[in-house]
Amino acid sequence: MLLDYSYFKIPVDLFANVIYYHGVVAVCADLINFFAPLEQVLAKQNHLLSAKADLEIVRGCDGAGVLFLVISAVLVFPSGLKRKLLGLLLGIGLIYSLNLLRISALYFIIAYHPDWFQLIHTYVAPTLMVVLGCFYFAWWAFGSTDQNHEPA
Repeated sequence: MLLDYSYFKIPVDLFANVIYYHGVVAVCADLINFFAPLEQVLAKQNHLLSAKADLEIVRGCDGAGVLFLVISAVLVFPSGLKRKLLGLLLGIGLIYSLNLLRISALYFIIAYHPDWFQLIHTYVAPTLMVVLGCFYFAWWAFGSTDQNHEPA
């Protein structure tokens, strides 16, 4: 709740012009242009722009919900501080990377298959992000306990 509350206290202009531009849009534009240079994607504020598409990144489309779930799960899991810090670092890196891939993929979907955009943006990609976040947490949590369990 605290993460979500803090997230919504950040001004929209700060998100669009600084956080989204430098942390998401410019990185995605570089990724897309590296792997598909003919796309000639430009990063402008919170938009990925090309002759084929204009993908706007807005609050809620930044992977924050999944990130907050992973952070919360790691923080409340009974583990040592060192292990929690490692879990947070790896989890934040994973969710950030997955979100960059998701947004880059959404650019190609809106550019080449706009009729698929709603389904993938609304249902498939968010579900996949949550599932992968859960798999990460399960992997991390399994390695975080030193207890040996005896068979029943």
